[in-house]
Amino acid sequence: MKKPNFQAWLQQQISDDSEVILAGKLEYLRLYITDAMREIRNKAGFTQAQLAEKLGVQQAAVSKLESPLKEHELESVLHYLHTLGADLLVAVKQGDDLYQASDNEGLLLVDVPDVVAQKASAANMTVREYVRAAIAKFSSEDNAMRTALVKLLESDDLVAVKVRERLSTKAIPEIATELEKCLRLEDEEDRIFAVKNVLASNLAVAETNRGTSNEIDEIELLDLAEELLEKFARIFSLYH
Repeated sequence: MKKPNFQAWLQQQISDDSEVILAGKLEYLRLYITDAMREIRNKAGFTQAQLAEKLGVQQAAVSKLESPLKEHELESVLHYLHTLGADLLVAVKQGDDLYQASDNEGLLLVDVPDVVAQKASAANMTVREYVRAAIAKFSSEDNAMRTALVKLLESDDLVAVKVRERLSTKAIPEIATELEKCLRLEDEEDRIFAVKNVLASNLAVAETNRGTSNEIDEIELLDLAEELLEKFARIFSLYH
């Protein structure tokens, strides 16, 4: 059963009065919290009477806690959730700043753009499910791309040999990770110069002015960067 979209309903503009807007926010909060509380209790297999016994209160108190029409004390809500092995995550948002007020290790509240919610809805997924699936897909592509880069850098390809000579103090997996970041840049010129900078990262700073030698090094590095990007073209098209 699909959960009701309280947010879409409550976000409708009904007034410019700050008191009315505040009342709407409170209603929004009560609707979502009580809906979550009832769902958690049902999943735990408790009736209101059974939970009331665990809480040491009357069933009417549990019924009141689960009603969006009643006022709720934070302590009572936390006690209810704690009894069912659940936590309340709280964040405060001001403009573009988001402050997490709840201390739950391993859990982080984030402010995702509306487009994410739209894509999740189109995929018939919750925002949480959509974000987790996107991260899993990105991580999978990440690993596949890095593996392909390592395989190329370890090969006898002439360009790979030149790269290894340039970056002799770095391990191949480290080089692959740095180059992978370059490949994910959108602009082609940015990619070339980013790869060039990776290739130049092992060069010692000259103590004296080398004149045209510096210019030659720059040209050689850019040429090698372009050659390397050509080698990565297939990988780039598959994983970017």
